[in-house]
Amino acid sequence: MQRSKERTVWSILLAVILVVSLGGYLVYVQRQFYDESTQNLLETYEQVDKTFTMFAQRNWNVLGEWGKTLERDETSAERYKNLQIFNEEKDTWQYSGLYLFNEDCVYLNANGEHGTAKHIWGAFEEMYATGEPSVGSYTMKNGERRVVFAVPISPVDVNGDTYTCIAVSYDNETLEEMIGGHAYNGQSDCYIVYSGGRVLLSEEPKSEIETRMTNLFDFLEENAWVDQRRFADVREHVQEGVSGSAEYYYESKSYYLVYRSVGFQDLIIVGIVDRSVVDAGMQKIQTATILLLFVMLGTITFTLARFIKLNAQQEVAEKETALRAEESERRKMEGLANTDGLTGLFNERCFNRTLKEKEEKEQPFALFYLDLDKFKPVNDTYGHDMGDLLLKAVADRLRGCIQSTDLAFRIGGDEFALIVNGTLDDAWCEEQVEKIKSVIRQPYVLAQKTIEVGTSCGFAVYPADSADVRTIRILADHRMYQDKEKTGAAVCKALPEKRSIQSDFRKFSAGSGRP
Repeated sequence: MQRSKERTVWSILLAVILVVSLGGYLVYVQRQFYDESTQNLLETYEQVDKTFTMFAQRNWNVLGEWGKTLERDETSAERYKNLQIFNEEKDTWQYSGLYLFNEDCVYLNANGEHGTAKHIWGAFEEMYATGEPSVGSYTMKNGERRVVFAVPISPVDVNGDTYTCIAVSYDNETLEEMIGGHAYNGQSDCYIVYSGGRVLLSEEPKSEIETRMTNLFDFLEENAWVDQRRFADVREHVQEGVSGSAEYYYESKSYYLVYRSVGFQDLIIVGIVDRSVVDAGMQKIQTATILLLFVMLGTITFTLARFIKLNAQQEVAEKETALRAEESERRKMEGLANTDGLTGLFNERCFNRTLKEKEEKEQPFALFYLDLDKFKPVNDTYGHDMGDLLLKAVADRLRGCIQSTDLAFRIGGDEFALIVNGTLDDAWCEEQVEKIKSVIRQPYVLAQKTIEVGTSCGFAVYPADSADVRTIRILADHRMYQDKEKTGAAVCKALPEKRSIQSDFRKFSAGSGRP
C-alpha cells in the first residue's frame, strides 16, 4: 500500500515535471521554427537573387554588343537596318520592345515608331545618373508594369535624331517565372523592390495582397497589422542592405516576411509566405522532438517509475522505426529529385547544389558546358521520340567520357554539363574537349535510323580561372558559344548566346555575376 502511494506521488510529480518542461520546450521549438523557416526562405531567395542578377547581366551584355555595332555603323540607314536585325531576337528573348532613347525622352523603336515618352523617364533615370547599365520599371496606361534593361551608348544619329541609350523592355508576366514558385511548393510570394518599397518586379501573389500594389512597405503599414517598431527596423535594414525577417497579420492570417539585398541599384528581394504553410511543414519535427523529450524524462525517473520507463522505451523504438522509414523514403525522394527523368544523369538542381558545395569547400574542378549541334532537325525530321532516344544515347556516351569520381548533368533540353574533379590545366581540358566532341559526333543507330549530331563545348577551371563559381559558369558558357560560332553552329553571330528565356533561367538559376 505504501509503495503504491509512493508510486502515485512520484507519478504526479513526474506529470508536473512533464507539463512544465513540455510547455517551456514548445515555446523554444516555436522560436526555432521561426528562425529556421525564415533562414530557409532567405536561402531560397538567394537563388532568386543570383538568377535575376545573371539575367540582368545577360541583357546588359547583349545590349552592349548591339550598341557597339550601332556606334561602328557609318550611316543612319545602316544603324536603322541593324536595329531591325537585332529585333529579330524578340521571339528568342521574349522581350516586349527594343528601342533607342535619349535624355530628352525621345525614343525610336525597332518597328520604326518615333516619339516622346516622358512618362517612362524613371526607368532610365538611374542609368543617366550613373552612366552605367541599369534596370528600371514603369507602368503603362493600362496598368501593366514593364521592366526595362538599359545600357548607355555613345551618341548615334538615326533618321535625324541623336540617341544615347539602347534598351529592351519586358512585361512583368514574362519575368514571373524567374522569381515565382521557389519556396514551399510555390505557395510563397516574391517581390523585387527598391529600398523605399517601390515594386520593380513581382509575381502574381498567392497571399491576399493586391496585385496592382506599387509600394510594398507602404501597403503593409497601411493595410496590415504590424509591429511598428519591428517594421521600422525592417526599413532601416533595407536601407543598410542587411538581410532579416519580420511577421505581420493581414486579413486574419499570419505571414512571414524575409528580405535581402540584391547587391546593385539599391534593390531588395522580399519573400512572403503564409505562416500556416510553414508550420505544417515543420509538424513532423515538432512531434519527433516532443517524443524525444518524453524519452529523456522517462530515463531520469527510471528508478521511480519502471512502468513509465518501459512505455517510454516502447515509444522510442516505434519512433526510431518511423524515423528510419522516413529517412529511407527521404533519401529515395532526394535521389529522384536530383536525377533527370529522361537520361538518368544528374539534373540542374543537383548541378547548382554541387557547384555551391565545391565553392564552399574550395575543391578544384573543371566545368565543361556542352550544347548539341543539329539536334532540332532530328526532332523536326523524326519526331520527339527519336530526339529522346538520341538524348539518352548522348548521356550514355558522356558517362563513358568521365571517371567514377566525376559527374555528368543534363541542365536543359539538349544542354549538358560535366564536372571533372581535381587540379587541371587548360591543355588537358582542351584535349578533353576534343575527345568529347569526337565521341559525340560518332553516328548513332536508333530505331533502325542512323543519326549524326555534333556538339559545341566550352570549359573553365576552378580556381585557376576564377575563385567565383558564377564567373566559372559564365566563362565556360562563353567559350562554348565561341566554339559554336567557330564551327558554324551558331544561328546568329550578332547575339553571343541564342536560346529561350526559360533556358536562361534554368541554366543560371544557381549563379550570377554582379554588375
